Amino acid sequence: MPDQQAAAPAPVPAAGSAKTCPSSACGEGALLLGVMTSAGKLAYLNPPVPVDAEFAAREAERGSPERRYRFAGPCLEGGCPQWTGRGCAIADMSAGPVNLGLPASPRRLPTCSIRHSCRWYFQRGPAACAVCPLIVADMGGTETYLSVQAEAYAHDQDAG
Repeated sequence: MPDQQAAAPAPVPAAGSAKTCPSSACGEGALLLGVMTSAGKLAYLNPPVPVDAEFAAREAERGSPERRYRFAGPCLEGGCPQWTGRGCAIADMSAGPVNLGLPASPRRLPTCSIRHSCRWYFQRGPAACAVCPLIVADMGGTETYLSVQAEAYAHDQDAG
């Protein structure tokens, strides 16, 4: 598949290296990482597109751009409501023990242009990449959840 990459172990981050949040708020300077499809999966843009003020304003007028798109920006660590003091709660919840039954070490990962600096990847490795296309952010990135389709998938896995 052209939009997949072979899985590799998570690298050890260099001390003090800046991380990228793969679920940032829409705003000028953010990167448009992908578009949420009607199937509830992220269609990655490679390379991501820088967001300008006009796009950010237009999408803000339409309301909740984070429901329709995924944006990347600097990881704010302690400045983010998802920060636990040790890491990103979204990475831990989505790639943790209840991660939709996806393998902890998937064989193929989505093609992603921010993996080299991604907070979720550095924190949880390939398991974060496996579930990443199913994560939706809303309300300026302060509330993050799995897409409705992903929740249905999880329910089907539990029932089967």
